[in-house]
Amino acid sequence: MGILRNFVLLVCLSVACLFFLIMYSKPLAGLAVQTYRNDEHSSNDQVTVPFTTTPSAQLFLPLVAGPLPARMLIAAAHIDSVISGEGDEAILLWNIGDGAQALAGWQLATANRQTTFPLTATITLAPGERIWCVADALIFQHTFGELPACAWASDGDQTVLTLESKLPLTNGGGHLSLRNAAGEVVDTLIYGDSAQPAAGWVGLAAQLYTRGDVASGGQVWQRKRDPVTGWPIDTNRAADWAGDLADLRWGRQVRMPGWSGWTTTDLGRPQSGSATATVTVAVGPEGLYQPLSTLLANATTSLDLSLYTVEHRELAQIIADAARRGVRVRLLLEGSPPGGIDDLQKWCVKTIVDAGGDVRYLAAVEGAPTGYRPRYRFLHAKYGVVDGQRIFSGTENFTYDAMPIDTSVPVGGRRGFYLITDAAPVLQALQRLFAIDWAPDRFLDLHPFDLNHARYGGPPADFVFPTLPIYPVTESPFRDPVTIQATAQFTVVSAPENSLRPDAGIHALLAQAGDGDEILMTQLYEHKNWGESVSNPIADPNPRLHAMLEAARRGAHVRLLLDGFFDDAEALRSNRATVDYIRAVAAAEGLDIEARTGNPTLGGIHAKVVLVRLGDRHWSAIGSLNGGEVSHKLNREVMVMMDIVEVYTRLATVFAWDWERVLL
Repeated sequence: MGILRNFVLLVCLSVACLFFLIMYSKPLAGLAVQTYRNDEHSSNDQVTVPFTTTPSAQLFLPLVAGPLPARMLIAAAHIDSVISGEGDEAILLWNIGDGAQALAGWQLATANRQTTFPLTATITLAPGERIWCVADALIFQHTFGELPACAWASDGDQTVLTLESKLPLTNGGGHLSLRNAAGEVVDTLIYGDSAQPAAGWVGLAAQLYTRGDVASGGQVWQRKRDPVTGWPIDTNRAADWAGDLADLRWGRQVRMPGWSGWTTTDLGRPQSGSATATVTVAVGPEGLYQPLSTLLANATTSLDLSLYTVEHRELAQIIADAARRGVRVRLLLEGSPPGGIDDLQKWCVKTIVDAGGDVRYLAAVEGAPTGYRPRYRFLHAKYGVVDGQRIFSGTENFTYDAMPIDTSVPVGGRRGFYLITDAAPVLQALQRLFAIDWAPDRFLDLHPFDLNHARYGGPPADFVFPTLPIYPVTESPFRDPVTIQATAQFTVVSAPENSLRPDAGIHALLAQAGDGDEILMTQLYEHKNWGESVSNPIADPNPRLHAMLEAARRGAHVRLLLDGFFDDAEALRSNRATVDYIRAVAAAEGLDIEARTGNPTLGGIHAKVVLVRLGDRHWSAIGSLNGGEVSHKLNREVMVMMDIVEVYTRLATVFAWDWERVLL
């Protein structure tokens, strides 16, 4: 009888437990099985993010009182620094759990060295919080632009916790581990040429992306991040890390010190918002000077300008006049443009500085540590914020080729575009971007004008203004700007932080285009493949070109207009090669996609414009982003997007005019 009674009791308890699980459990999305997707060639995968939670994949766990534990990761590491002495070596720790974590007694370790958080340490990471632990706090501040929380070499800064011993990191390969106060391995990174297994890691070592013009030196190892939360992902494999070659959507990424974009709110996603706004579309070469010069001349309080080059006497004088009447002028310029800084720009900059403007070149300042690099390969953006109320953003440099003054007769030059708007989302995004880049108090890569400096100084004493270029065209019909007031969605895409996201910005639009939709693109260049120039579109696809082909496969009408003036047709990745590739694929598959090169305004196509019509929505994107890998992964670039039909119509009209006048 006792045995039977015990058996009945056990059954009752089991049923009660089952009833409790059914009635009082909840699906925990954070603990759902995350299914990684690498179906780059899937046609029904238009805007899918890489981690999805489906009903069949959910785990149902009993309701637990209180927060779940902390979960600590090595989220990033700066291992192969280019700074002499490698003082900015660093490890980023990130708590992606639901509970706080005190770090007293925790350890960071390599294969044969370790450093420990003192038992007296008071550092505690709240859920979602991250901190840097570094070799030298001062040098790290100069390269990353922020104060670390801890260092394994004391520099006397009392605000930075000193760990108990040094931790030199091995450049070529090795492993890093994070251990808790009990000495247990919490997280591991095996990287580079290391083949030594370690606890907390499965499979081959993680790798950096180093193809084409991207070198390993100076890169920051970083995890891929969840596209919704922005937090790092972790499956203890090389595929978690952003250099992953096998992942054509979320891998093959690059990060350098000083960049933003760690989370979705930190430029990790393009900045978007809706607003009622006025938008002016100006078309070059014939229609840029008048609206831009008027906008600059009417500035009353501030001009914040981020421009690649300034080689335009009249525009420089207008900016200088603004400075003389008390307008605060801050101008960012590229410090090493191909071909160097010419004497006309030196005259322009001197004129602005003499009037009271502050001009900085993206270049290491004197006294910077040996090997110090600017944050971006090129400062290639072309935008300005006027009085904190309006912005201009476009495709052209301030040159006479792009902005001739006398437009009373037909004028040729560079085909390009500018947008002028008071749209609040764009204004806020570009103000934020300028504040990030204009930071001479945080970085050592903003070289001020110095009159006697050979590169960043004034013009020679015998400087003479050059002869203005002439491009003899017979018609230039787009002289007058078009102004529209509308309520619209606006998005600002910035490179290198978010220009390659497959689920946002331009790439998301291209991924949605299908039967009955339209894509029109005008570009200075669009490489048929990235990576090494001798590679191909299969091994190293250009994601944007690939997305256009995929849209054509879904039935979209696609046209690509590329420059024929600057193009070297014999180069492996010339525009001519891209046109030939597109035509071959279109012929083989019967696609409605066509590409041409040409020079309709005689000075070259310098524009970077993407138009996407999705049903009755008309999206336009204008900015500085070219179709190469460096532009997307290493440069500072800006694209402004909006869904205003009148803007689309104006740009499509120019596209049609150019399309009919180009080489086949």
